[in-house]
Amino acid sequence: RKLAEDVILNQNQGESGNEATEALLEFSVQERERLDALKKGGGAANQKNREEAAAWRSKPIQERLTYSLVKGIPTYIEADTEEARQQLPFALNVIEGPLMKGMNVVGDLFGSGKMFLPQVIKSARVMKRAVAYLLPFMQDEKEKALAESNEEASKDSYAGKVLLATVKGDVHDIGKNIVGVVLGCNNYKVIDLGVMCSCHDILDRAVKENVDVIGLSGLITPSLDEMVDVAKEMKHRGLKIPLLIGGATTS
Repeated sequence: RKLAEDVILNQNQGESGNEATEALLEFSVQERERLDALKKGGGAANQKNREEAAAWRSKPIQERLTYSLVKGIPTYIEADTEEARQQLPFALNVIEGPLMKGMNVVGDLFGSGKMFLPQVIKSARVMKRAVAYLLPFMQDEKEKALAESNEEASKDSYAGKVLLATVKGDVHDIGKNIVGVVLGCNNYKVIDLGVMCSCHDILDRAVKENVDVIGLSGLITPSLDEMVDVAKEMKHRGLKIPLLIGGATTS
């Protein structure tokens, strides 16, 4: 009850501003795991789970990354991400390959009802940490590619211009941010409006910047209605800009 009250009343959030939220998420995951263990046989199942938890560090890198993402464990994510980076040509390949494979498993479990929203949010935060670790490497690789091409003008010539935004009423942006990173590494200019963006703000900025694509993100169910409203307003304004939608609410 105390954990729930802290989140509802937005208190005891600490210096990070989300300590109470993290505590409630951690409790919900632990409680679910405890109940699952009881259903599977109590003490014997708990011992088996502990043995499995200890053994996963010896598995191949893909399985370790997937385990960290599915379980929401940040402890080893940077070390494992570095190991994967050493095995692949470019840092971006780590995101597009092993990390996305792991997140696909999270998506499948969520879609089948075997994972719930608090667990998915923890998984997304681990993914965010892995991407943050890779960012400096991706920036260095991009600058080296520009230098080797001897095309100074290419710094201002993009493959396209994309506007990204989380729609009004929604504050979730981890997936959107990852999309922005991947697009940026593929030489797209990304205009990120952030979260809680109104329909008119999104479309006004899209017209002002003359973007090639509008990308809308959202996690909660009402966000899908907001996306529909944006599409209707685009039709009303006669805009022909391609519209991409993504996030848990869309699937």
